[in-house]
Amino acid sequence: MVTAIVAELDQSQSNHPTLFANGIQQPKLQTVYFGGGSPSVLTPQELHRIFEAIHRNFNLEDTLEITLEANPEDLNALNLASWKSVGINRLSIGIQSLNDVELQWMNRKHSAEQSREAVALAATFGFHNVSIDLIYGSEKKSLQQWKEELAWAADCGATHLSCYALTIEEKTTFGHRAEKGLMQAPPDEHAAAHFQYLSDWAAEQQWEHYEISNLSKPGHRAVHNSHYWEGHPYIGVGPSAHSFNGTHRRWNIAQNHVYMEKLVRGESVFEEEALSAADQLNERLMTGLRLINGVDLRDLEAIWPGYGDEKMATIEKLIAKEWLFNDSFRLAIPVKSRFLCDAITVELMVD
Repeated sequence: MVTAIVAELDQSQSNHPTLFANGIQQPKLQTVYFGGGSPSVLTPQELHRIFEAIHRNFNLEDTLEITLEANPEDLNALNLASWKSVGINRLSIGIQSLNDVELQWMNRKHSAEQSREAVALAATFGFHNVSIDLIYGSEKKSLQQWKEELAWAADCGATHLSCYALTIEEKTTFGHRAEKGLMQAPPDEHAAAHFQYLSDWAAEQQWEHYEISNLSKPGHRAVHNSHYWEGHPYIGVGPSAHSFNGTHRRWNIAQNHVYMEKLVRGESVFEEEALSAADQLNERLMTGLRLINGVDLRDLEAIWPGYGDEKMATIEKLIAKEWLFNDSFRLAIPVKSRFLCDAITVELMVD
């Protein structure tokens, strides 16, 4: 797989020609993000090969943030030293829960104690920009347990939190369990209570709840993710990876073996679609309304002329319900209504 990823990186100029226009040899990257599957299982040698390919094709001199998603059980001295040596300066650790019963229920390999030790060990290797993932709203997590997990998060040294409500989707482990009657989705009010406490906790701790699922200490917002939510272009490399340039979206082949075989043969590994004006506007709403700053109505007008007039009645209705507010052309969702973000977004979309 690493050989295939390196090959795709070395095809960057032909795959993304606009980035290399006007004689640019190595486009500058603002961020690099290793995510998707479990990149922390890469050996130091494999990671070095990938970074060599990145440096061959791109300029990282001014890169602000290089993040690696990691499982707690993969944080050891060898890996941490390797990650530090290649330039990784931010970790996103998939802790999910500090309850061993819940972790087993979620089929996670690590324990709560491993999670605590992982965050502490990362600090000893100089990783002071650390995000942790937590899941709320499961049937195995009480509100009191959720409060205790957030209390630990406030004191463990992490600078960023990604908190996601448990969802049950088809063709996943949870989806299969639900089909067999072995589990069911928790009631909405259970997750809503957890989310409300999260918002209250953030205000009390003076953390920025800057995106529906993401919170940070001041000055530690995720740069990479923020660019994605704000509609900036990005390049994806690897199976199932997505790329976006503002007007086109592309996605790589999902099957690992097909992805690798095509790269060996020098064939294209992605499909691409041109986004209509409606697609562009709706995507901007879907990502932008998740942010505390919302979306700029003038940006929406640039994509869809007349949007403000077309949707003014809907906007005013949502403002009257206190589901939306308009602050100097910025449409944003109040904190107390963020749990309704999906429903609000749908009302503002165009056909």
